[in-house]
Order: sequence, then structure tokens, then C-alpha cells
Amino acid sequence: MARKLRIWVGVCALAGLLATSVASAAPSSDSLLPSCSGQSYVKPFIPWLDLANYVLMPSGALESSSGWTLSGGATLVSGNEPWHVHGGADSRSLYLPSGSSATSPSLCMTLLHPDLRFFAVNKGSLTATLKVEAITQVLGVRTTTPIGLLVAGGTWLPTLPLPFLTNLAAPTGGTIAFRFTPVGAWSGWRIDDVYVDPLKQS
Repeated sequence: MARKLRIWVGVCALAGLLATSVASAAPSSDSLLPSCSGQSYVKPFIPWLDLANYVLMPSGALESSSGWTLSGGATLVSGNEPWHVHGGADSRSLYLPSGSSATSPSLCMTLLHPDLRFFAVNKGSLTATLKVEAITQVLGVRTTTPIGLLVAGGTWLPTLPLPFLTNLAAPTGGTIAFRFTPVGAWSGWRIDDVYVDPLKQS
């Protein structure tokens, strides 16, 4: 029964003082707020009653590690999250053994990008948690902020939304990346399909 423990999220959301303006975060014609161009909106979490729009992180489907920084044995492995929310042909996920770490590519971020959500499973020890950090660049300042500590069982599930209040420090736009680090021995963590909620403007 413990192996089927639903993923829960202990969120330590801290408002930070953060990182570098981005050329793609330009004011939109219908809003005084900056926006991020070229982001495609999807609703991957509808089966879990989440109707919000999301944007896939760069290489967030984890079919490729392009742009990711992997260390300590973090690697792509065969086996996708079972719902294939990004694509029916997807076949990989990211394996995070103990001692490893993975940092995503950066994504344009504004005040309207409030949280992160992805799929995860831990087929190792239940005492091995997963630390998630936001790495932001706003106005020339790089800041790393812990946003969650996850516990999971041996069944794939979507995480709850992980808010990162660091976006409040980005009124002019900036970039955000995420670092995933297992904590504890015998980690069997795998993650897949990493999305950010952009609070689409109408």
C-alpha cells in the first residue's frame, strides 16, 4: 500500500530577489504586463481536473536531454509516464539516482508564470525525496530558490502544482529554470513532461 502512496508536495515557496531581463519578454499590445512570445498553450492535466493552460519547458517532454545539465548519473531511460500527455509516441523519462542532479533549460518568465507541474515516480526507497529549486535570472541577478520537496510511491502520478513566488520579482520579465535533486539513499526517482502554468492572457 505504501508503494501506491499518492504524490504529495511539501512546498517551501519563498519570494526571492531575482535575475536577467529577456528580450523575448516584451510588452504585449493588449496588456501593460510583459509577455513571452512563442509559447504554446496546452491543457495536459485535464484528467486530474486541472483546466489551467500550461507551457512545456524546453525539452520538457524528456525525449531528448538537449539543453539539460545532467550530473551524477542522471540520464534518460526507456519508459514514459503512462498517459503520454505530450505525445503518444513518447517513450522516455529522466532517471535521477541518489547523488545525481538535473537542471532544465531556461524559459521566459513573467508575473503570469506562477507554478510548475510534472509527472513523477519513485521506484526506490520511500525515504528518498526530490528537492525542486527554481533558478531565476531577473535584472542581471541569478537566484536559486527551493520551491518543493516531493515524496512519491512506485506509481506514476502528476505532482500537485508547485508555486514559485519568484515570479513576483520579475515585473519586467526574466528567465526561469528548474533543478531536480534526489535527497537520501536508494533513490529511484524518474520525472517526465515538465510544464509551467503561464496564466494565459485573454
